[in-house]
Amino acid sequence: MRLKSITVGGFKNLFRTKMLLDRVIAVVSPNNYGKSNLLEAIDFGTDFISASPKERQLMMAWVRGIPITNDLENEDYVFEVEFHDQTLGEYQYVKYGYCFSWYKDNGSGQRIIDEWLETRPSESVRYTSFLKRAEGKYRKSKDTSAYRLINVDDNQLIIEMLSAIQDIAIQPVLQSIRRIDYHVCASLDLCDRFQAAPIEYVKQAEDGGVTFDDEDVPRALYQLKQHNPEQFNLFEEAVYSLFPEIKAISVQSYELKIEEGHVEHFEYVDGKKVAIIDNNDEGNIPFRIRDEIYRLLISSQYFNQPINMSVMSTGTKRIFWLLANVFIATSKKISCIGVEELETSIHPKLLKSLLEILDEILEDNSIILSSHSPYLIQYIKPERIYVGIPNDKGIAVFKRVKRSNIRNLVRASHDNGMSVGEYLFELMSSDQDDSEILSFYLED
Repeated sequence: MRLKSITVGGFKNLFRTKMLLDRVIAVVSPNNYGKSNLLEAIDFGTDFISASPKERQLMMAWVRGIPITNDLENEDYVFEVEFHDQTLGEYQYVKYGYCFSWYKDNGSGQRIIDEWLETRPSESVRYTSFLKRAEGKYRKSKDTSAYRLINVDDNQLIIEMLSAIQDIAIQPVLQSIRRIDYHVCASLDLCDRFQAAPIEYVKQAEDGGVTFDDEDVPRALYQLKQHNPEQFNLFEEAVYSLFPEIKAISVQSYELKIEEGHVEHFEYVDGKKVAIIDNNDEGNIPFRIRDEIYRLLISSQYFNQPINMSVMSTGTKRIFWLLANVFIATSKKISCIGVEELETSIHPKLLKSLLEILDEILEDNSIILSSHSPYLIQYIKPERIYVGIPNDKGIAVFKRVKRSNIRNLVRASHDNGMSVGEYLFELMSSDQDDSEILSFYLED
């Protein structure tokens, strides 16, 4: 599956935005504009699809997501994805979306108000619709003109209900929609991401295979090496390309041994701290001692011994962290990941090489990079850049650079003695006249 576009809006200060996905795209704006809200809105939207009806009911009343700006206070949340999945045959191009009304102070809202599903066999023909949510109807195949009735509650998605019906031809399409996955990688401080952590959540411990876990990069890479050595080898090649001085990468596992039948913790009895001996009963605690801990060691021509990755520079750790996320996402078939402020602590020249590698290694995945740096922009094709438009309404409006105006944009940047990135940020950060000039270069 390859995501082709994501549309999202009506979330915090975010105006409806459609992004065409093409390997690496960038979302740029000044600080405190709404880039993080955009990435979070996508995460919210994919979580909503996989949530239970009870969870959706709570999500539609999530105070931190409800728009509070004057121009968006009555906006519904909207989410839509377009993707291509060859395995779906005559249904392989898919458009799916929904919208819901947020909870209102008067007790209204908090319900899914629309949902749509359309497919087509190729991009040269029109989409065929399969849902009429307002009428409580669906079609079981593209060859059937008649619609069937279905009862759906305000916190239920029709695709969730149709998944239990076996005699419909669009069943594989429904499964593909529910497999859409997205992760936000937002950490700017990576100090703890490469440390050997002896504690893990119980749910995390029960997961099998490769875990998308950027809280413990050595553990995630160890699992990748064990379960998908081909992707781990590609990870190593990418690292060696960026850091020629690195000669070897070693991910090691160390077993932690705990005396059997002797788990000791403390409770307060009559105001005194008392040791409690437990016999292999972890109770309902959400975390436990790991059976193993992991270390990532780096051998370099500059070191006389292997060095723990946790003591390397912040920029190096950030690149390792990002590459690990990308290859793990590929291994787990995660369609898209969002990365905040990629350029942090990375030298511009190294950043350029990193982006070139990402553009080369991404297969059916995409990366959405948020940034407030002109340096990152100059290494990304202009048509893959979404720019925050200045306004006095406190809303985040992102539009893509218009292909037909790219040459004009490049020429104007050079005439002003700036790179394209510097020129765009100059226009984003200036007065109304510059805002109008910026709009000229962006899509309507």
